Amino acid sequence: MGISKHGKYFWLDIRIDGKRIRRSLRTENRNEALARYAPLREKLLEKHLGEKVRFSDFCKKYLDWAWSSKPASALREQQRLRKVQDFFQGLKIVYLDDITPYHVEQLKAELKSESLSKATINRYLQILRGLFYKTIDWEIYKKPNPLKKIRFYREERTIQALSWKDISTQRVLDAAKNISTSPGSPLQKIFYDLCFLALNTGMRKSEILDLKWKDIKGYEIEIIGKGLKRRTVPLNSTARRIIERQPKKDEYVFDLSNRHQPDLFRRTIGQIRKRTEIDFHFHLLRHYFTTRLIEKGIDFVTVGELLGHSKISTSLIYSHTDKERKRKAISLLE
Repeated sequence: MGISKHGKYFWLDIRIDGKRIRRSLRTENRNEALARYAPLREKLLEKHLGEKVRFSDFCKKYLDWAWSSKPASALREQQRLRKVQDFFQGLKIVYLDDITPYHVEQLKAELKSESLSKATINRYLQILRGLFYKTIDWEIYKKPNPLKKIRFYREERTIQALSWKDISTQRVLDAAKNISTSPGSPLQKIFYDLCFLALNTGMRKSEILDLKWKDIKGYEIEIIGKGLKRRTVPLNSTARRIIERQPKKDEYVFDLSNRHQPDLFRRTIGQIRKRTEIDFHFHLLRHYFTTRLIEKGIDFVTVGELLGHSKISTSLIYSHTDKERKRKAISLLE
């Protein structure tokens, strides 16, 4: 979108509030077309947008998009945006155009006063930043993103992985197996298999639930993960057996009709916590997979490739789990 050539003339080609608009720039010269583009675009924006867009109205548009594009996180974004809307409403801010970096700093201070963690405050700011980038992408908002000038908190990111004692048959896996033996739902029937596959592949919950038969190529899985990034994950014999024992009812490996329900795991996770007295969540299985690889001496580049990390710095979060191995290495010098 922007400027394109059709026939002998250059054309303006933009979207405003989801509607595609094309206008001839009536010139064959690219430099002249570029000069005519900006004023014509501004004129069309004024004509089609008319009144300023209400913040609450755009939040609805954004959430409609979020529910269709990233359903796993849409509910949490909806809850947090509700809090942000209430805050701006308290400041008597109605329109998108009225929100400035100063108002965002006020929001940041308000969240801090509620004793929220730095990481949680950053999540609120990230949602708001993403929302404003959508207004710009959809050519609804003409100003720079007000979050661009906001400094996010520096997070001390360390991960406490499950120990083998926790994950062994005496704790999490035993509880998961008992639940799958006497299931109260289709999810609980396969929950033990889901846990074991996560332990042996490091796959995210969404990646496992969205796994299709066509994605399995012998002893490898082709995954479209977070950010639509593609990667290949090898299958060990345990992971292969788990997949092979699933009935082939449709295109998905795991038979769940409500796989995109936001709180799908909530009840089962609650039962695991109650039975084990461990603050368990499904993502800890991915952490455990990573920790075990590092303990076995696998380099961080390989670990990052298996997990689908775009930056090695993300994998380095787990470096604290390697302390004992480093200590032993140094002791060999004595």
